[in-house]
Amino acid sequence: MHELDRRRLRQGLIGAGIAPRHVRRTIDELQDHYDDVVEQELEEGADRLTACRNALARVGPVDHIVDAVRARPELQSWAFRFPRLAAVLYPLIFVALLPAAPVFIGYAHANLLVRWVVCLFLSALVTAGLLLILQLAITFS
Repeated sequence: MHELDRRRLRQGLIGAGIAPRHVRRTIDELQDHYDDVVEQELEEGADRLTACRNALARVGPVDHIVDAVRARPELQSWAFRFPRLAAVLYPLIFVALLPAAPVFIGYAHANLLVRWVVCLFLSALVTAGLLLILQLAITFS
């Protein structure tokens, strides 16, 4: 295996709490650097296998890269830096977005969204009718 292990690097960075946008950028930059080193080695006359090995040696082990990125707290996601705040905000955000979930899900399926709205309207109508009957029963009893 003489390629940059992008999957392991991604898992290590995400596990370290690095924000996804920084993970993508870091992996892309490392891949570009790896490709540049391989091209440079090939231009100097090395065979493909040796060029890949030398490029991996120059880039360094995945664990060292993850440790170097982890040492920069400004690259961590806010939820990793402030876990107590995230533990409060995430549930509140999800509860606030919960009523809109059918709209988000049904956006691509308009017929399902229409059925949902009709069912919601009918259930509100039935509930209002029952409350009216109860009110009339209380009033005239």
